[in-house]
Amino acid sequence: MKCPKCKTPQNGYGGWCRACGHAGGNVRRAMLWTLIPTSIIAALLLARIGYAEVTRQGSSRNSYSNAIETQNASGRSAAFAKLMHDAGQTCSRTSKSLFRGDIGTNAAWALRCEDSGDWLVLIASNGATRIASCGPLNKAGAPCWTQL
Repeated sequence: MKCPKCKTPQNGYGGWCRACGHAGGNVRRAMLWTLIPTSIIAALLLARIGYAEVTRQGSSRNSYSNAIETQNASGRSAAFAKLMHDAGQTCSRTSKSLFRGDIGTNAAWALRCEDSGDWLVLIASNGATRIASCGPLNKAGAPCWTQL
């Protein structure tokens, strides 16, 4: 086999020519065939991410949590009071709430009920809720009022 650039005989395939240093291919063509598809894919992904961010309402991947988050303060307080009532706890009104973040498809909220104290509420993607008192969680080293 001969080098395509300087026509010096070479032993074997691949590698580079010892005489002229030719690497064996057209670098511009290889870069063009790599950069064009990569830039098209990157532009499509960025457009999709941008569209998802613009159309998303709320901080969570959970639609039930987003529906609560987009309400005003009194609507959010009433929604959380109903969740607590449905879970068997008393909570006439919430004075403070914090969206802690997502745990998989569950949304975690910290609540302060005026009549029953602080609670951690997990809202599942199907709308089911689980609650836990913050007292034992704080003692276990998992404070309720921090972001995840």
